[in-house]
Amino acid sequence: MSIVNRDAIRVIAESVGIAALKDEVADALAPDVEYRLREVVSEALKFMRHGRRDMLTTSDINYALRLRSCEPLYGFAAGDAPRFCRAVGTSDVYFVDDPELNLADLIAAPLPAVPLEPSFSTHWLAINGVQPSVPQNPNEEEVALMSSGTYSTLSGKRKREAEEEEEAEAEAEVIPLAKHVLSQEERAWLERVFSVIRQSARPPEPSA
Repeated sequence: MSIVNRDAIRVIAESVGIAALKDEVADALAPDVEYRLREVVSEALKFMRHGRRDMLTTSDINYALRLRSCEPLYGFAAGDAPRFCRAVGTSDVYFVDDPELNLADLIAAPLPAVPLEPSFSTHWLAINGVQPSVPQNPNEEEVALMSSGTYSTLSGKRKREAEEEEEAEAEAEVIPLAKHVLSQEERAWLERVFSVIRQSARPPEPSA
């Protein structure tokens, strides 16, 4: 059963400025238009399945149209599904519920809060297996609680305490207690590397 008939083609033609469309032309265009519609919907369903969703959205249709090098649908980019209302006095005529917005109310509405500026900080997590004693790292008590599984109950309290310490020591310079000391294996490896570099840097001895 065809979903696009002669009347639908005639309505589309009138919307683009073609007033008198012959019935023969409308009958010839109807199967081709239906085929193109089914093709676009089939491609949109592929995008929906790849997105692991159960509802087809306008974004899927736009992706399918972009795949066919066609213009997207303008004015239907909302994330929510459109709401259809039944026309008064009819049983099979529906229209999209598109409420009118008052620009004066939108202008008079308070502005949203200004977002905070992005910031970041760095600290040593561990140096040669030794954890520095800084507010960002957990202490021995928290490590014991994490291993026992009861850390979640005190995480909020510790977070508040850490925030208070950061505010109190905002201008103080935190110096890690751990020293940058090389182990015996690292020193032996560096000495071997230095000896190889010195040998390669020596000029070749002249042959007799």
